[in-house]
Amino acid sequence: MAHDTILVVDDDAIVIHLLHAVLATSYQFFSAKSAPEALDLIQQGLKPDLILSDLMMPGMTGFELCAQLKENEHTKDIPIIFVTALSHSAQEEEGFKVGAADYITKPIRPELLMARVKLHLELKSYRDSLSSLVESRTNELIDSRKALLARSTELRYLFETMGELLESRDHYTSEHAVRVAEISVRIGRALQLDSKALEVLELGCLVHDIGKVAIPDDVLLKPGRFDKQDRQIMEWHPLIGAHFFAKRFEDERLSSIILQHHERLDGSGYPHQAKSHEIDELAKIVMVADVYEALIARRPYKHPLSPADALEFLYKDAAQGKVLTSIVQTLEQVTADWNPLSIKIDFTADYMTALEQFRCKTYFREPLSDFYNYRYLSSLDRVGGLCKTSDHYHLLMADFNELKELNRKIGYTKADIILDEIGHTFHNILENALQQYSLPVNALMLLRRGSDYLIYSESRSEIITQISADCQKVLSEAHDKWGIKATLHTTKFRKGQSVNDALEEIYSHQTSEEAACIQ
Repeated sequence: MAHDTILVVDDDAIVIHLLHAVLATSYQFFSAKSAPEALDLIQQGLKPDLILSDLMMPGMTGFELCAQLKENEHTKDIPIIFVTALSHSAQEEEGFKVGAADYITKPIRPELLMARVKLHLELKSYRDSLSSLVESRTNELIDSRKALLARSTELRYLFETMGELLESRDHYTSEHAVRVAEISVRIGRALQLDSKALEVLELGCLVHDIGKVAIPDDVLLKPGRFDKQDRQIMEWHPLIGAHFFAKRFEDERLSSIILQHHERLDGSGYPHQAKSHEIDELAKIVMVADVYEALIARRPYKHPLSPADALEFLYKDAAQGKVLTSIVQTLEQVTADWNPLSIKIDFTADYMTALEQFRCKTYFREPLSDFYNYRYLSSLDRVGGLCKTSDHYHLLMADFNELKELNRKIGYTKADIILDEIGHTFHNILENALQQYSLPVNALMLLRRGSDYLIYSESRSEIITQISADCQKVLSEAHDKWGIKATLHTTKFRKGQSVNDALEEIYSHQTSEEAACIQ
């Protein structure tokens, strides 16, 4: 079976050598030392499935290369990942504007590089297949109304497949789409829409967020609230999704649903700040259904509203001229004895669950380390991902005392290196314990909060005692070698006590557990 082809564009021979060492065993590997050389290779017949490009290169920048490739009909669909030491938001924004699929910052972590490359190659394969399928099916459907009716079931399966494609990136969005489709169709029936309009309404809802397949993971999967740049990037998804369908589906109302489901009648929505007379009538239904589901559903970054509170929110929007009061009233009628949250989408395969967990872990993983930001615990706690094997959990905290004094004594850089070494040793202790006692992965986790280390454990008391002793030994050796003063706290909490409350207790020293101090 032929391997996918990757083209690396970088003026640094060392970077090319590194990328070759990581990728060449799994993919066909080609390289160019400049953007013009890369363009020449493509003109001569090279058909890369993915391009990894530096940003700052002599003659032509990575931005210029990306822009030129995206303007060409034959190369516009090649995903381009920038591999760069630059990390300024302005550069990232410029890259996404010219069509980049992702960023990987230097220094390069091989496992992250392989994961990102694999993900974008899979997405390209899905998009290519999807484009081919949609085009072939819709061209047939345009020929006659009879063909449309005969293939309506097949078409629905196709759109459900596209929903599963989105699920592979974001399970919440996939489930949201199915619920919004059902809410919208029920409203449409109550408003006595014809069968054709109901079909377009349902299909449009199933793919109304399909543009999110192109949104970077750091934005799409962010468990907290968006900053200004995050929101700007996310607001591109209606444009991206509508572009997928604008020339591939006979009924323009479908692409209008995708494009306009975040618009508002008073012009306060996005992406075009369209006003009432510019917005499709079906999209006016979807914008209400979309908000209602988002308000009543649980998300990692928010608590759900009750149906009554969600309706009150929408009636306020209607009073302000953002949505139609008549549609909100119809929504209230169709949900009076039906809860959209009764619709649940299970992962289509076991590996999807693993992928979802991996993405969450990757988001919280500290750069260039083996441990995670302490907020990862809060994220898992919110979705019920903790205390699955025990009725209690422990938190061990390595508190580094007088760190400022150590920084003054040996310098900040060396102190950071020492702390990293301690963290890596802690990580090895936990990895050995996981293997020795055959524990589930989440039963032991190493996390970091500032300069302190946290260990979360659901394991038995004797295992905690051994881990605590091993970590204490590491801290003792660090004290003898570098004069680092540290305290190791071990605190037990009952299942159901939130991690946030537990952390607050630890850091306010409201604990009666014994503490072993390294003097």
